[in-house]
Amino acid sequence: MSKLAGVKFERDTRGRVKKVTLDMKRHSAFLEDYLDHLKIEEAKKDAEFIPWEDAVKVLDKQHGKKGLKKSEI
Repeated sequence: MSKLAGVKFERDTRGRVKKVTLDMKRHSAFLEDYLDHLKIEEAKKDAEFIPWEDAVKVLDKQHGKKGLKKSEI
């Protein structure tokens, strides 16, 4: 495994990574983004999704606007 500045890997007797230590001065932004990503993915599991065309119809009805096609975004 290549060396990464501010990252320390601790391995077991077989050489498998068991613990990773990050220098928070260097990697706090990355860790914050990663944790945000995990929260979003967890929230998606319980979310209800509707097809694009149905969402456009609902928004058009609420706001009286002409809907956009996916290709127009």
